[in-house]
Amino acid sequence: MKTIFLATAVLLGSLYASVPDNVEEFTLSNGVRVITRTIDNNEIEGLSLFITGGSSALTEETQGLERFSLECAMMGSEDFPGPQWRALMDRTQAEWTSSFNYDYSRYHLRCIREDLPILLSAFGNCLLNPELDPQAFEQVRTSTSQDLQEKYNDPDSWIWFVANDAFMPGHTYRRLPDGTVETVSGFTQEDVSNMLDERIRSGNLLVTHAGPTEPEELREILEIAFGNIPEGGQEYAPVEPFTVSNDTIVIQHRDVPTAYAVVKFNAPPQSHEDLLPFRTATTVINDILWQVLRTDNALTYATFSGATSYRENWGYMYVSSPQPALACSLMAGVLADMIENPIDEDIVRGTIEKSRTRANLMAASKDDQCRIMGNSEICTGDWRNAYTMFDNISELSSEDLSDVLNRWVVYGGWGIIADTTVVSVEQLQPWPLK
Repeated sequence: MKTIFLATAVLLGSLYASVPDNVEEFTLSNGVRVITRTIDNNEIEGLSLFITGGSSALTEETQGLERFSLECAMMGSEDFPGPQWRALMDRTQAEWTSSFNYDYSRYHLRCIREDLPILLSAFGNCLLNPELDPQAFEQVRTSTSQDLQEKYNDPDSWIWFVANDAFMPGHTYRRLPDGTVETVSGFTQEDVSNMLDERIRSGNLLVTHAGPTEPEELREILEIAFGNIPEGGQEYAPVEPFTVSNDTIVIQHRDVPTAYAVVKFNAPPQSHEDLLPFRTATTVINDILWQVLRTDNALTYATFSGATSYRENWGYMYVSSPQPALACSLMAGVLADMIENPIDEDIVRGTIEKSRTRANLMAASKDDQCRIMGNSEICTGDWRNAYTMFDNISELSSEDLSDVLNRWVVYGGWGIIADTTVVSVEQLQPWPLK
């Protein structure tokens, strides 16, 4: 329990020193929550709209429907039909990006300050009164289906979902936010209208902002843009823990020159005291994997490890190699050895400092500021945790990292994509992690 007490003590000592003082929270008249960080170093605005729920809002039949519906809505609206909407994008040179994960959907806007009001008004109109032009509707279906097919055809992308089959059968997160080619092919305009009506509700939404617009001015802009969104929203049960009860493996045959392998294993859920030490441990493993698999044994040009940032989490290790049995055996051995034998303290210190540097570089982006505040608010219940995470690990020891891995790592779910006419399936058995 040493890690828990240490992390908690550091958190209490660093919380108010690390949280920026230029962040404010407020709620629009209809209940939409807003977190804004005023950053006036230039005229560039960053603003994200999060729609909470993710996989919890989907069924087997509606996998991908939220993403599909939002993408259709973003093709134009009653007040900003397609040509006018595209002309506004060209004139303002605004950038819209989107992402859809197990816990939420997110749209992010990057623009100059003077264009923020008109762009958000158009965005709100797209969400509430989408045009749903039949030609644009089918255009979204075609592009979405192509994206999904390309993901499936790329073994380096698809291997993660093969590992899901082994690690999380029947879990909420098995419902794919991006959908499948089969589900997307059947969506209708009525499905899209119903999904938008259900999901575009104030209680489902969170806005995060980083930029020069002051909170009171931002409130006025957002009231105009989003104030007509209906109140209400869905309440979802907490995401269930992963319950893999033995080492498992799913093998998919493909005619590929090299094999791809991913193993997933239990990690602490979001907000648990062990999560930050656990992430640090997988970052240390990341460096060791390269040394063992690439430098010492010349088995791969690509291997890494890490841990996720969802409401329920997993650790993972990845490798691509023409010799998957040997590579996976060594990969599992790295994790098992770190559990049994704490590594040199200097390696831990170096890994923590590199992680801190990467985080600080990333935080320079207003896009990332919006993302980490929103992700932390949704997944941990408090946006402030986004700013204290690295303070909480600064005093971790090598023994702490071994202990946290030992507490959480039990069984692994392995996914393998390989040419089974070349690689012996008998050699591809699940490798124990401890």
